[in-house]
Parts: sequence; structure tokens; C-alpha cells
Amino acid sequence: MNPTTAAAAAADPSKPVFLSKAERQKLALQRREEAANDHKRRAVDHLQSLPRPTNPSSDRRDSDRRDPDRERDRERDRDRDRRSREHSRNEKQAEREREKELDAIKEQYLGSKKPKKRVIKPSEKFRFSFDWENTEDTSRDMNSLYQNPHEARLLFGRGFLAGIDRREQKKQAARYEKETRGEIRKKEGRLEELPEEAAAQKQKEAAAEVYDAFDMRVDRHWSEKKLEEMTERDWRIFREDFNISFKGSKLPRPMRNWAESRLGGELLKAVEKAGYKAPSPIQMAAIPLGLQQRDVIGIAETGSGKTAAFVLPMLTYITRLPPMTEENEAEGPYAVVMAPTRELAQQIEDETVKFAHYLGIKVVSIVGGQSIEEQGF
Repeated sequence: MNPTTAAAAAADPSKPVFLSKAERQKLALQRREEAANDHKRRAVDHLQSLPRPTNPSSDRRDSDRRDPDRERDRERDRDRDRRSREHSRNEKQAEREREKELDAIKEQYLGSKKPKKRVIKPSEKFRFSFDWENTEDTSRDMNSLYQNPHEARLLFGRGFLAGIDRREQKKQAARYEKETRGEIRKKEGRLEELPEEAAAQKQKEAAAEVYDAFDMRVDRHWSEKKLEEMTERDWRIFREDFNISFKGSKLPRPMRNWAESRLGGELLKAVEKAGYKAPSPIQMAAIPLGLQQRDVIGIAETGSGKTAAFVLPMLTYITRLPPMTEENEAEGPYAVVMAPTRELAQQIEDETVKFAHYLGIKVVSIVGGQSIEEQGF
């Protein structure tokens, strides 16, 4: 209570008195202490009003036990301990409230940093492992036959084992057959083959050579085959190797190298001089379509050669047209390339100049932010 409030209360008792929090706590402690003293006083009066026992020793003990001063001191100590515990409890509670308030202020102004809960996909949650570990195989302990497995061999060249080179299997089968026939001759006591066996063996080797030639032609990799030897399976493997996919109808085959691109001889020399050794996947797929003058949308990563994929068919088309002279120059340029940014337009110009320089074709870039007179000139 400040002096102004105290003076107002003394002048007019009917007006309310506003107390601070510390003053209210102080008054509450005083009231509690008065109530405790009153309770102790009533207890002492009650004990004194009780009749005294006849035994002197018990009276002495009871008098010591019921000494008002001693009881008052004990009660005062207990009250002091209780007040100290309550004070420490209130301080801890106030500290927790202040921390909560600070956290609320931080969350309001700085935002809450709640950890993101990882969402587990059903495919990961219910995944089943199909891998077989060697430690899980108990068949070797149950049956002695599994301890010495028999090596699978071809029966004189009949059939093949999957996942193993056929040519290697044929060599092993021929070696095994030769050794087996030698062991049979030793058992029969003869060193040379019979005439009919030699003739059958020669006939079998001739048939094997014919089959091997056909097998070599079929089993060769697409990179070892000529263009006319490519099968549908080879083209499918070729597209998978270079991650080439198409959407459209009546699509031409992609080119495997520059020699199969059907570009002009001069343009191929320009490509060689520019340092392009092998075409990229987007060039393999897009150049044959561009040579057919079809609309193409090509998607590939940065630096994969997309610019050359449309520039080379464009230059091939321009080389088939008559050269531009004063008579037809008013009709405009033979090709226009539109780009969304200045940097990309200049990059396309630099890439086109690499090839157009050897063909005598002029390349000009027109961009914003520069003098229109200079670009017009």
C-alpha cells in the first residue's frame, strides 16, 4: 500500500484498499500464524483442564511432555520448515511459469521447430526380404548328400545352363566328351577310334561349326553388328543402354554413330573438326527425326548436346537451299531459333558457329539490352 492509498483508507474506511501481491502474502502469513497460535493456546488450555494422574513420576513426565513453551517452540520450528518448503515450491512454480511464458513468446515470434514425422510408405512398412543367407541353409546338416554336391555337366553338348556363356559351355562340353571317350577306349583296350566313330565325330564337328556361326551371329552384341543385322531385340537393348524413350507414331530408328546419321559429307567433316567423336543419346534420337522435318520435343539433362541435336538437321536443310543473294535476301533468313533468355541465345549462336563456319553459313544473334542499330547493321 503506498502512502496515498494508506491516507485515503485512514480518511474514509468505507473505500476499498488496494494491496500489492507481497502485502497480501504477508497478511496471509500473519493470519495463518495467528490461527496456529490460537489453536495451540486452546490445546494447552484443554490439557491443563484435564485431571492430573496420581503417580508423581508420570506427572513429571506429563508435565515435561506438555510444557507449553517446549510445544510452542516445536510448533514454531515446524511452521518455519513448512513455510520454507512452501516458499521454495512457489519459487519453482514461478520459474516454470516464466519458462513457459518465454517459450510461448519465442514460438510466437520465431516460430516453432517441430520435428517432422517420417512417413513410412506401405511398401517399406510391409517389405519382405527375399534374400537367402547361407546361415539359414540347414540342408547340409540334415543330409550328407548336400555336403558334396555334384557339378552339373552337359550331356555331350545337349542343352545349356542359364546365365553362363554358351560358347564357354560348348568348349567345356567338348573337352568333357573327349575325355569320356578316351576313358571308354582305355577300358575297352584300344587306343584309336573306330572308323564309324571318327566319321560321326567329323560330321558332328561340321554341324557344330555351322551352328556356332549362326549362334555367333545371333548372340553378338549390337555394337558388333552392322546396321542391316540389327534385330528388334538389338534395338530394344540399344535404347535401354542409352536410356532413350519415345512417344509418337512411325518413329525412325535412332542413329548409332555419326556415319549412320545421313548427314551431308561437309557437315560430317564440320562435326569431326568441332571435336564431336560420338553422338549423345538425345542426338541419337532427335537427329533422325529432325532430318524428316518432324516436330520434336526433346528432354535431356544440361550439357547433353540438345543444341546440336536441332542445329545439325537445321543446317542440313539449309545446305539443300539455294544460297541467299540480293534477289532473295528480302525474304528473310532461312532459319530462326527463339530462346527465352539472352544467355541461351548467345550459347546457341556459339554452338551453331562451330558447324556453320565450315559451311559458309552466317549466324547472327539478336537479343535485348543492346543497341538495335548495331544489331540491325
